[in-house]
Amino acid sequence: EGPASPGAGGMDHKRQMQQDERNAEGDMKHDESTLYINVVVKNSVQVVNNELERIARGWWQTEQLSKAGGEGGPTTDREERLDFQFEWIRAHTQKRVIQLAGIALASDFTPRKVAVQLSKDLYRLMGPSLKNCGVTIQTVIEYREGPYFVLAVNILGIDWILLMEWVARQHANNPNITFGQKDSGNFSPNSPGVKKKKKKMRDIVKGFLAELRRMFPSRNEVVAYLIFFVHRHIHPFIAVLLLRIFYLIFEYEVNKFILNAVTDDIFQYVEKKGMEMQLGVKRNNTQASFMLAALREIRRGDKKRVSDEDGEEDEDTRPILGPFMGPAIKDDNGDAKAPPEFSPPDVLEFIGLEIDLPVGFLRLRWALLNAESQFLKDAFYADIMKYDKIDIQQWSVHENEIGLPKAPDGVDEGSFLNATLEYSYLMPKSAFVKANMCYGTFELLHYDDYCLVIKEKTLTPEVPYGNTFISWTQYSIVNTGKNTCRMVCSVEAEFPNGQPMVARQIKSGMRAGTAEKFVLLGETICRYADAFP
Repeated sequence: EGPASPGAGGMDHKRQMQQDERNAEGDMKHDESTLYINVVVKNSVQVVNNELERIARGWWQTEQLSKAGGEGGPTTDREERLDFQFEWIRAHTQKRVIQLAGIALASDFTPRKVAVQLSKDLYRLMGPSLKNCGVTIQTVIEYREGPYFVLAVNILGIDWILLMEWVARQHANNPNITFGQKDSGNFSPNSPGVKKKKKKMRDIVKGFLAELRRMFPSRNEVVAYLIFFVHRHIHPFIAVLLLRIFYLIFEYEVNKFILNAVTDDIFQYVEKKGMEMQLGVKRNNTQASFMLAALREIRRGDKKRVSDEDGEEDEDTRPILGPFMGPAIKDDNGDAKAPPEFSPPDVLEFIGLEIDLPVGFLRLRWALLNAESQFLKDAFYADIMKYDKIDIQQWSVHENEIGLPKAPDGVDEGSFLNATLEYSYLMPKSAFVKANMCYGTFELLHYDDYCLVIKEKTLTPEVPYGNTFISWTQYSIVNTGKNTCRMVCSVEAEFPNGQPMVARQIKSGMRAGTAEKFVLLGETICRYADAFP
């Protein structure tokens, strides 16, 4: 049975929830054991793609309304003309489209709504979810502003038998998760390929520590493995006793493991909403500084979004450092013709951006690849991305020929395939990640006058879980003729030694970070191509 009046019943229910929230906040005690779950909700690139399609379709429909009644001829011919006009409008508004993509990605309207609903759902559902794992908690929404919110959590009690059974089920259901597993391909003091006489104790210790870091990417895996081990090999009574002693010594580590254990469900929820998310669990003595850093970062983003929405005035104030796109190339003026039996290159798991660019294919290829070009290093990495300590090496073959509009006589462009170039830079810190070094490699997978495919491998060992994953990025650029080209950017995460507990969180951060980078790259290409046509 329900309330006689749905409206009145809904209002009573809402008041009851608000009263329960106030009561929980009033009863909850904040001490050194309190943990804080910090969440920032962000737009995914799917939001950007939907917005670009909506804008392009809107321009197209406006064009058709202005011509309503003036069209004649067969329906098929008219539909073909409409499709052609739609593509023409989209192809001739690349510059404005990429600006709108940046605005859509930075918009906090949808993330703000999702954050409000997510904070309420977590407050309501986290307790029952952890109860199934044997953990009793008390929680309250500590703070909420825009796309950012904080949940304060106290762990009141742990049923160790239920928690051990839950950890064992997680391991059984997700065998690919890194869980203290060894890999025969890694370092071993007894590896046959290593000469024992020449090995030093220091090398053995380094190898042993490296193996431990691979087996246990963070303290979460250490706690999980310990619980799994005692459940599997020790009598339940003794296992509970040992875990209670361990908890007395390492309370924070166990509590953080418990909260991180349910983050996968949180990320699934956010992904269903078409969003991405950053999440961090902080203890009492670090929460204040972290929260201030997160709010400063959000407010800087708000200021940038407002200035971007102002349009041309802000664009004119952005410095153009020089003709880094290089001169226009005559061969880019003509139509582009696909080679016989050409098929579009395969993309990686997740497409981060698909956009038309108002710059000739050969010109862009020179800017991205040639040894004389400073576009990536100075115009993009240093000026836009704010990277530091940038070091770009040489191509492994044909250092001076790769990227030229036309290969010199006697040089076969087919020999450019699989050429590699290594680089490194220091990425600036954010609220969630400290400043850290990135080590990458570009590889040419396809190279001719119609299509260019660059695959990028990046390693970030200094970030949390950085030694557990490889980030793969791919840029596929196709010549569409008439000084235009189409760029498709995609990304994929690889976990060589099995997925850590927070694999979904890593993938979400990778998608969000590369989507922003892809859009900024497109914006930078458009600005420099327009400044020096």
